[in-house]
Amino acid sequence: MIEYTRVKLSQWGRWCRGRAVTGYPTAAAFTWANTGGKGSGAGLAPDDILETEQAVARLSQAWKQPLIAYYVSTGPLWLKAQRLNISRRTLMRRVETAERKVAETLDSAPKT
Repeated sequence: MIEYTRVKLSQWGRWCRGRAVTGYPTAAAFTWANTGGKGSGAGLAPDDILETEQAVARLSQAWKQPLIAYYVSTGPLWLKAQRLNISRRTLMRRVETAERKVAETLDSAPKT
């Protein structure tokens, strides 16, 4: 189940950055230069992304930050850890714990 959660979080991260949810490029990189992510008003998130967004939103800030750094922020892993003032190993431990918490939330969500 954790692999499924990682796929969902990857899609969520791309959506937050304003990219195509599928992971396939839909336009040249320069077209994204002046567009925002989820706050750009480009439209509502698809239901599966919204479900993940809500699961992440339920986490405490201590668990959100590593997920945002890992899935949304760009750059190498060492830089992401440095931005949070933690070691790379600590970042990965926190990401794994936050992934489990998101997986639990997604598992307990009522299915329609």
